[in-house]
Amino acid sequence: MAKKRQRQTNNRHPELPFEPALIRPGDPLEEAALAFHLRNPTILPGIVRLCRQMKKAGYEQWGISAAFEVLRYKVRTQSTDFNLNNSHRAYFARWIMRDCPDLAGFFEIRAQGKRGWERGEAEA
Repeated sequence: MAKKRQRQTNNRHPELPFEPALIRPGDPLEEAALAFHLRNPTILPGIVRLCRQMKKAGYEQWGISAAFEVLRYKVRTQSTDFNLNNSHRAYFARWIMRDCPDLAGFFEIRAQGKRGWERGEAEA
């Protein structure tokens, strides 16, 4: 009998198959986004859950901005000390599409100037 291959998952958040790795090491904005994630480890899984709910509801694409606003509303109703930085949106979108195959292409993303990312693709 063949063994069923198990998908490697994130132990803290089983719905996430990854801990985000930097797309462009040395990019201070992306490093700030990763530092935020490490200080607030429930935000990225919350965004992934929201996106999967929207996809299940029939959306082929959705906006990372909308996901941030929904999550911002949900968290702010529980805490007034919370700050979700809009500068992190592009990185969260790229990490999610790169590391969650079911959400690949779910966000429309733009090139990020001199960083060299092409429209709709994260540089490996």
